Amino acid sequence: MTGYGLVLGGGGARGLAHIGVWRVLEEAGIKPTVLAGTSMGGLVGAFIAAGYSGAELEKISASVSWRRLVDWRPGTGLIRVSAFESWLSQHLPATFEELPLPLAVTATDVLTGRGVYLSRGNLLTALRATTAYPGALEPVPIGEMLLSDGGVLNQVPVDAALFLGVRKVLAVDVTAPSPLELHGRRVLLWRREAHLGPVQALRRAVEIMQAQLTDARLSLYRPDILLRPVLGDVDLQNFNRSAQAIEAGRNAALAELPRIHTLLGSAGTD
Repeated sequence: MTGYGLVLGGGGARGLAHIGVWRVLEEAGIKPTVLAGTSMGGLVGAFIAAGYSGAELEKISASVSWRRLVDWRPGTGLIRVSAFESWLSQHLPATFEELPLPLAVTATDVLTGRGVYLSRGNLLTALRATTAYPGALEPVPIGEMLLSDGGVLNQVPVDAALFLGVRKVLAVDVTAPSPLELHGRRVLLWRREAHLGPVQALRRAVEIMQAQLTDARLSLYRPDILLRPVLGDVDLQNFNRSAQAIEAGRNAALAELPRIHTLLGSAGTD
């Protein structure tokens, strides 16, 4: 297959940076042949695969109540799941097969401990599964599997895009917010000021594991271009900073645009 794959990593509100990346690629006419994503990256990828422009996605991001739809604070999550499904059904087709572009999203089977690619059948259920953040939303049963957030094992699924048949890949990693890097006096001050509690500590532990695992997987499945937007203090829950996240994605893509043109420009689709 000619063309390239656009891979969008998980990261909660940080994943809104993908919208900024998409706007730059779209404006440059460098459109992907296939998409792959995890968690928030899978959700944004589904909208791109469905044909939404960057401008449309930015409007949706600004108008939607993200906390009502994908609030990852601990709780039953039942109301959020219902609202999320209803919202998805208003904007996206019911199945992967109805998408104009091929899409794969990742999930984690909590029964077997294995990563799973979802690229066929019920799209809305697959998006529920890839965004089912551990401890906040219940895993989603599909067949004999019980699926949770794909970022547990595969935060930036370059291999999923290769599985769909492309040879060139542009990946976007929004895994860890830079102010939480665990070194230096600044972080110790941050921890005191923020009163890091057990939930935040658990979330941070997950992020550390995801970052380490992501680096390991990217060393095995190397994208042709890897973008890591500088997101500052945008955290998993900071959907009120969508404009900041989108701008960070746009800046990251613009900084690499000459290289993107060189490596992927001839591989894109019109």
